[in-house]
Amino acid sequence: MSEQKDKNKKITGKVFDLQLFVRLLSYAKKYRKHFFVAALSVVLLALFAAVRPVLLQQIIDDYITNKNAKQLLVFIILMLVVLLFEVVFQFLFIYFANWLGQNIVKDMRIQLFQHLSYFKMQYFNNSSVGKLVTRVVSDIETIASIFGQGLFMIISDLLKMMVIAAVMLWMNWQLALIVFAILPILIFATKIFQKAMKSAFQEVRTEV
Repeated sequence: MSEQKDKNKKITGKVFDLQLFVRLLSYAKKYRKHFFVAALSVVLLALFAAVRPVLLQQIIDDYITNKNAKQLLVFIILMLVVLLFEVVFQFLFIYFANWLGQNIVKDMRIQLFQHLSYFKMQYFNNSSVGKLVTRVVSDIETIASIFGQGLFMIISDLLKMMVIAAVMLWMNWQLALIVFAILPILIFATKIFQKAMKSAFQEVRTEV
């Protein structure tokens, strides 16, 4: 019994499985338009987030310091326009990403229920109730969070990093290279925490 429990607790699968991820994305094909709007919104949000600090730097260095009130007003209005666009695209992103996640979850639950309905009663007698509930409820909700926030946040963060890196190199490439020197340490630390988090998640999931 103890051996079986240890076997169930064994960590399985990769931290990131590309083949499984592509299979998961196939569920979004049915909702291409919503996926496109959410993806476009998150791309624009990443660009606006990178533009704001540049505008703020110009306002402080060129106009507040030099007391140029006319140009300062123009840049303040421009900053407000950028913030307004951010609010609009943030709303579109939240709405379409969550709509997409919930509808994909609905499709997966229907498919899962149809799949389970073909099983014999003996399977349900021999299977743990907690395991079935985890598959049908908890795991599906995790997938919803991937489409609702996770996937698009990854795209957004990657775009922000690339745009910010480009701006840093343009403004001061020597200082930018010093900052980039710590990236290998951050990547290494992320790998370690990623494995530890997967292990902890698997243990909690098994206990449930």
